[in-house]
Amino acid sequence: MSTNSIDGGSAALIHEGWNHLQNQRPLAAWGSWQRVLRANPDSTAAQQALSALESASDLPLAARTSYRFREPADSARRASWDEQMRGQSDQDLAATAELFGRLAAADPTDSAAWYNRALCLAWLGRNRPAIDCLDRVLGLDAERAFKEAVDAWALAEVLRQGGGAETLADDLRFACTIAWEPTRTAWLLDEFPAIERVPTPHEPGNAREDHSEIEVFEWRDRPVTGLTPERLAAHRLPAVLASVYIGRQSLRLSSPRLENLERVEEALFPRLDDGALSIRREASPLPLPFLDADVWIFRVSSNVDPELADQLRRESVEHYFENQWIHRPRQGLDGRSPLAAGHLAQRGDAVARAKLTAVVRLREQLGRRPSAILLYQGYPFDRLRCRLGLELVDSNAVDPHDLGCRAALELDRLDLATLGDTQLLEGFTSAAGLRDDARTARWAAELLGRRPAALACLDLTSVVSPLIRQAMAHHDVKRALSWLKEARSMSSGETAATLEVWRAEVFARAGRPDSALNLYEQLITPDAAGAALALDAAETLLDNGQVDQAKVLLVMAGDRARSSGRKWIERRTHRLLDRLT
Repeated sequence: MSTNSIDGGSAALIHEGWNHLQNQRPLAAWGSWQRVLRANPDSTAAQQALSALESASDLPLAARTSYRFREPADSARRASWDEQMRGQSDQDLAATAELFGRLAAADPTDSAAWYNRALCLAWLGRNRPAIDCLDRVLGLDAERAFKEAVDAWALAEVLRQGGGAETLADDLRFACTIAWEPTRTAWLLDEFPAIERVPTPHEPGNAREDHSEIEVFEWRDRPVTGLTPERLAAHRLPAVLASVYIGRQSLRLSSPRLENLERVEEALFPRLDDGALSIRREASPLPLPFLDADVWIFRVSSNVDPELADQLRRESVEHYFENQWIHRPRQGLDGRSPLAAGHLAQRGDAVARAKLTAVVRLREQLGRRPSAILLYQGYPFDRLRCRLGLELVDSNAVDPHDLGCRAALELDRLDLATLGDTQLLEGFTSAAGLRDDARTARWAAELLGRRPAALACLDLTSVVSPLIRQAMAHHDVKRALSWLKEARSMSSGETAATLEVWRAEVFARAGRPDSALNLYEQLITPDAAGAALALDAAETLLDNGQVDQAKVLLVMAGDRARSSGRKWIERRTHRLLDRLT
């Protein structure tokens, strides 16, 4: 590689390399240490640093690969390169970057020049302009040199997480901090039973104190315990909505999923007497060793049989990548979700295919790290490639009869009447994961018509919801109510109550507020749960412009809130009533 002169000595460059690594710029760290070795091949410190980087198994392979310049594509370009390089020193990395920049400017179709400039910039720690150069490489190589294009974009995926390119990062940790009095913590835990205390982390080597200044909790969407073994499934496992850190004067919420953090804020902030004061929000790139932190927010109870626990982890990984991750927009895919990029790739967009292939490759590298193998339970990323319509690396890795990871077009071609009950349930779950009601409704209608015994394994509301949404989208209220009646005949308990609430919502949206009000009044109980339902129902009617009926429910909500001590609901109802009068 080209190098800079060793200004400041080897010790300064060694230190600079470690600073780059700390700021998530492994290529720049590699570049600094290589410059030391160019000047002093016997430098033990540089050799040890490079060895540590190469063996850093917690990093994805693309972050610790030794990259090399690409050669010009033909003799004409070789001649042009030789002419430009004549008399140039290879000891100045910045000058070499400018040299390749001039070559690329003179011939914008020279992908090797663009790639080499990107490498120089990455070795200098200038990640953002390096990514811009690699984007040019993709545009030039995606059709004529697909493998090289994928290699280039896998490198870009590493660079976008580094210092200086924070606004291009796709894997983030979101945080929200508010003012907090520790005396309110007991109320918080009582108000939200799904918040669980977890051990407070301690710095290695420091003596543990009995009383830490920071208390650590996990805010889950449901308690870990309580599920019977026969009802244990990946989609029912508790998920951590946010980590909660409570100090002397602040409460900090943190999550790798923005929607989860927003869900916690929407639940917590209205309940605070003075609202949430002094809100400070942050977003920062996840460290390279934790790029897949979002995968591991589910929790399995320690009481679960180890073999079943491993099965649940594997199913959770499948569910995450094949039904959730595929919908998340990524800057590395030009703002598209993996699923949208896959659709473009199937229609012949070579750039979308190359970028998506590289993004999946980096996820696969994360799963192959020694520290992650047990967590991923052997998940073959060819399942994800199959889901996205990409070419498989190993065609034997995916069962051809497994509908769980099939792409949309494959699911759409199936004749549902020819499928057995087990395949029908599997296909419905797969279709639902693609989040297209028109597709999912076809499977849901077949399920409700057939009523297989195995339907009890599914959440019935997930089956009927796409049918209702599709009917309401076509203003077919009668059809929506018919589907609800069908599902109601198969349900009981909490599921039946949910379906009745949905029926009231359909009445409200259909301009039948009195019918909605009558049904809500039957469902609202004289306790805290009834207060919450009455408030939600009133807001539903208000959203549909049905003020008179909403006022009745607001009064009910206020009465039940007052008798059950739900002050936040009482405050909310008073504000709404004041606004309406």
